[in-house]
Amino acid sequence: MKPEFILRLFIFFILKMEKFKKFIGKPFKLETIKNSDFLKSCSLACQSIPEKIEEFEELEFLINDIVMCVAVLEGKIKRIMLVKVNPENPDDCSPLTKEELESFLTKNEEKLLKFFENITE
Repeated sequence: MKPEFILRLFIFFILKMEKFKKFIGKPFKLETIKNSDFLKSCSLACQSIPEKIEEFEELEFLINDIVMCVAVLEGKIKRIMLVKVNPENPDDCSPLTKEELESFLTKNEEKLLKFFENITE
């Protein structure tokens, strides 16, 4: 990929994810993600939920073929990342294209906002 394309994609991603920026640095409520009904209501699945949040944890949530990684540092959300996963090889992941990100957020933005509003203080 050309550097200009990567920069444009990064800027687009930042602008689209601006709505989620307000959750960065907020305290993380582990008990909420332990509620499977709540996760289902957000169309999310989480295969491994820790008993408690250590100094640093990365939690992965699956929504369609997209993995949302939420990094928690010292009990606060530090980073939110989205990557697409190859269904035939789950270890094979790649960044979303501009079109994929736009489509994903159009379909899932409200669910993700509900998710973050409920897992933060």
